[in-house]
Amino acid sequence: CPHPGCGRRFERKFNLDTHTKTHAPDQGRDFSCSSCEKKFSRRHDLQRHMASVHNSDQMHACTTCKKSFSRRDALARH
Repeated sequence: CPHPGCGRRFERKFNLDTHTKTHAPDQGRDFSCSSCEKKFSRRHDLQRHMASVHNSDQMHACTTCKKSFSRRDALARH
């Protein structure tokens, strides 16, 4: 991500473009988490946050190092 201090990396240009929009000062964050202070610009991001942070009953563990992840895609990237 070209935003100063961010450092996020994406393999797909679409994902980078979508992420870059979150840094725009005029980007509204209309979707608020009812369990914490986080706010999101897209309903999908709020739903993913709720499922992986607050409703995370199922953890995904690495079979090599035993590190756990709340999301399967995070385990796959690991």
